[in-house]
Amino acid sequence: MISPDQGRGNDFAPTSFLSIFFRTAKAILFSPKLFYERMETEGGLRNPTIFLACCVLIHSLIIGLVCQKQILIILNIVGGVGMPFVTAGILFLIITRLFKASGTYEATFRVNAYAAATALFSWIPLVGFFLECYRLYLIVIGLSRVFSIRTSRAVLAMVITIIIYIAVLGPIIAHIVGSPVPGAAP
Repeated sequence: MISPDQGRGNDFAPTSFLSIFFRTAKAILFSPKLFYERMETEGGLRNPTIFLACCVLIHSLIIGLVCQKQILIILNIVGGVGMPFVTAGILFLIITRLFKASGTYEATFRVNAYAAATALFSWIPLVGFFLECYRLYLIVIGLSRVFSIRTSRAVLAMVITIIIYIAVLGPIIAHIVGSPVPGAAP
């Protein structure tokens, strides 16, 4: 956990890679409010992206070992690393346009990237669903801290983002698996 006497800037930095990686993961998972209060909101996307990619790679390798399907590993890596960039963009637009809060895309991405710490354990059967819910909670806490908005607004931004994903990806997935989209003409 983060000690109360630490100053700002407890972001992941790949200097002493393993110790800092696990310290960052532990801080975000067990002290998210404190972590996000002290998280730098600028400084580039490199370090949060490396942290995100490491979490996704660990998750994908474990899934790959269990399922032994290469396509699943590839989809996990591409989706796991790519989707937080898209999610950050959607959340950033909702928060800055709808709620008129000030902040940056970078800060929004950092919140999403660090919330990926849940991927380190979300491969565990039955635990994955709860960790995905916890990841959403981590993003909400981070957004409320970074943008100085009420938690209810951060929750609403997250709900709107989920609705956008369902509206856009739902028909695509239904088409891929061959299910008709409800209400669509034949």
